[in-house]
Amino acid sequence: MTISRGCKNNLRRFSTACCVGLIAAAANCALAQTELAESANQRIADAVKKTGVRSAPFEFYARPPYRNTVPKPDDILGYPLGSWHTTFRDQERAVLAITAAAPARTRMWEYGKSVEGRPLRLIAVSSPQNIARLDEIRTANLRLADARKISPIEAESLAKSSPAIVWINHCIHGSETASFETAMATLYTLAASDNPEIVAVLENAVVLLNPVFNPDGHERFAVSFNASATGSAESWAFENETPWIMQGRFNHNRFDMNRDKIAQSQPETRQETREFLRWLPHVFIDQHGQPETYFFPPNAQATNPHVDRARMDKWTTTFGKANGAAFDKNGWAYVNRETYDLFYPGYLDSFTSLCGSVGMTYETDGGGNLVTKKGDGTLTTLRDAVAHHFEAAIATAKSAAANRVALVRDFAAFRRAATTQTGQVVISPTRDPRRAEEMTALLLRLGIEVRMLTVPVKSGTVRPYELTGAKPTARTFPAGSLVIDYAQPQGHLARALLERDTAMEPEFVKAQIAKRKINESRNENEPDESYEFYDTTAWSLPLIYGLEAFALDGSPIQTGGTRALSLGADGMTVAVPTPGGISGAVTSASVFAVPFTTDNAVMLAARLLQEGYRLSVATKTVSVNAKKYAAGTFFLRPSRNPDDVATKLESLARSLGVTIEAIPETFGGAGANDAGLGSENIVPVRAPRVAVAVGDGVSQTGYGGTAFMLNQAGVRFTSVPIRALKNAPTRAAFNVIVLPEGSYKSRLNKEEIAALKEWVADGGCLIGLGSGATWLTDKEANITSVRPVGESEESKNDKTKNDKLPEQPISLPGAIFRARIRTDHFLGWGYPDGTLPAPLSGDTFWKKSDTGANVVTFAEKEPSLLSGFTWSGNTEKLLAGSAYLVDEPIGSGHAILFLNDPTERYLYVGLRRLFLSAVLFGAGK
Repeated sequence: MTISRGCKNNLRRFSTACCVGLIAAAANCALAQTELAESANQRIADAVKKTGVRSAPFEFYARPPYRNTVPKPDDILGYPLGSWHTTFRDQERAVLAITAAAPARTRMWEYGKSVEGRPLRLIAVSSPQNIARLDEIRTANLRLADARKISPIEAESLAKSSPAIVWINHCIHGSETASFETAMATLYTLAASDNPEIVAVLENAVVLLNPVFNPDGHERFAVSFNASATGSAESWAFENETPWIMQGRFNHNRFDMNRDKIAQSQPETRQETREFLRWLPHVFIDQHGQPETYFFPPNAQATNPHVDRARMDKWTTTFGKANGAAFDKNGWAYVNRETYDLFYPGYLDSFTSLCGSVGMTYETDGGGNLVTKKGDGTLTTLRDAVAHHFEAAIATAKSAAANRVALVRDFAAFRRAATTQTGQVVISPTRDPRRAEEMTALLLRLGIEVRMLTVPVKSGTVRPYELTGAKPTARTFPAGSLVIDYAQPQGHLARALLERDTAMEPEFVKAQIAKRKINESRNENEPDESYEFYDTTAWSLPLIYGLEAFALDGSPIQTGGTRALSLGADGMTVAVPTPGGISGAVTSASVFAVPFTTDNAVMLAARLLQEGYRLSVATKTVSVNAKKYAAGTFFLRPSRNPDDVATKLESLARSLGVTIEAIPETFGGAGANDAGLGSENIVPVRAPRVAVAVGDGVSQTGYGGTAFMLNQAGVRFTSVPIRALKNAPTRAAFNVIVLPEGSYKSRLNKEEIAALKEWVADGGCLIGLGSGATWLTDKEANITSVRPVGESEESKNDKTKNDKLPEQPISLPGAIFRARIRTDHFLGWGYPDGTLPAPLSGDTFWKKSDTGANVVTFAEKEPSLLSGFTWSGNTEKLLAGSAYLVDEPIGSGHAILFLNDPTERYLYVGLRRLFLSAVLFGAGK
């Protein structure tokens, strides 16, 4: 669509009028906030003065001259920037007013919405010449990002002429509020200042500002904090003690979105990733808070090898020196190469670095509170924290602009190098075609190319992911197998996500082993050296999806006999999904059979039960007309269900991709044990009535993962605070209670635990996840005979100095092991191979139960490590023969204990079936 010049002038006049109106409205509505802010900040100023520290207020408007047609944030908000927690709508007013008043330098658009419906926006700020050709700049950069589509000569020409693209991300953690305020200061400076250093930035760079990544979490926190803010720096002050429901670090679904880049589970993450891939910026800054001292890279080890460690060290040093110069000029403290690593690909900085950006996390020392007391007794304010982020953002933009050509060249070279890699991954979809399809869609959303075999192909030697130490062998892959080639523009990201194991720097590993030796030489009451793992060390997608995968290091599978896969119109699923529906004559069906071969079969069953339909499940293999149906197969008789059962089944089967068989005759067969569908091995399934513990004592992300997995599966539940679960009438309303990660021991006394056990014995199903299960292994709980590895009665009762204490597991930073699963147990239905990859972290392993079913266990002798870091001579030795998932039958009910939370981050998709089976089959009433 073409917009006429006259129309553009009218739009400009309209924008100016809107800007004036917004400022006038702000002056009225912000009056009360101004008074509150003035009172709080006077108290803060008095407190700072008492510390004796010289503290001149930071001046945000120190890069004159400014265009007086562009309103300052202070004037729009009605209070000085950083003196109060700005709400989402007030920030929105400021952003809209500034961009409306500077149309030649800015362009703003909406790229998505948060879970609660708040708009997610991106703002481009640059010179008028660059803004006028913004779409051309973006398109040219995408050409540069794919070496297959551009010659080296054209690539060099673009590198010389292209501006640097710098993306600054604000407030992914809603309670890290300084970056939220910083967005307004940075936008105003770039939009309004005519200072030569700012003009040079605009001429040589396009700065993309995401003013708030997590508006829902920030709004919860800011509204709660402002309701009681007085400007106290004491940790015990009411304003600094956020209620559980108002904690804002996480999004609406209680997910940490700076750990969500692999799973891509949250709408905000998916939408931001889509927009990121439309730009592929050369620099990506993610602003955080609040450590004791401001951090900017260079990073601590470990660094993911696929970001090109030399490239990252070169550029983070360049930007680090620029930031350091700005901080030294102001006398501000900062730190590098400590705490914050670049290893796990799920962070924003590491993910973007794997795509070619120089991805960096900046952590400011303040925010969250209006004022914070440091360890030395000095005070740092929200305004101080905003100032630090602001100066780092401007220094980084200046450095990117000054190093424009070299930065763009290195970006192009990194992307080009990806297309020259060797190696492939082939994935078989047979274990769960829908889960394989789900992973394919994830890869496509990440810009990773995936092909599918249309004919069987015999490969050269391959290495199976789930058999460590196995000799490479030739293999024939059937049609439908997935092929991911590392030789593609997103190849570095593909390798980081798909390879079985990711190497750490040898010197980093050596340093951790040295710390272990020091710790083992210290006495019991001496403090340990802290290990430097920041997050998990294992995340291989084929393993965490529980799919059969093979690495091809030799002759690659060629493109012949394959077809490229693509996303459908929804941008979420593959264009040609796995078909589902009813096979056979529906009208003459005596019964419908639903094979338990996909996670979606459990989801279908749960949705039917919740809507009042009746179904049964085979607890052992049964035969009908000489055809065998495995344990876990669901059966629905039309005669025992509403008239619309066939229509309902067909609708659900198509939407979930589940194949259902219509069976006209149900005679068992000729075998001695072929009892048919009247067999006592086919039992009714109860409709789950689910309570999920929530509130004080429950982990925010633990609850978030549990609730999200249930929601995604279509399982209805009620969030119930722990205190309410102490009441018999509350418990009686449910037949399933899920305890997410949390701290329960101090919240339930002996009598209340006994009452909970009585509820289980009466047919209830108690499901504990991670720490939500481990507290039940205490002898006093009397729920299970499971005990932690390393615990003995002697060591508990008589720990004298001369006792030799049992060896304890050293805390694992996250690894994946091969585990065995009992396929004869209802939790093992749908796992015909009898094995699964099991993620494990922490320092708690479990001895097997003496009274219950040890459903998932680790082998006694054979090596079980598949991916990640472990402690030699400790981890696998103590893990051998231990339990991962235990079902403790109590009366007519079950207590089901998961050592690690299967819902964590919605990342471990291969464990989803275990959790949903517990919910669906665990209740006896």
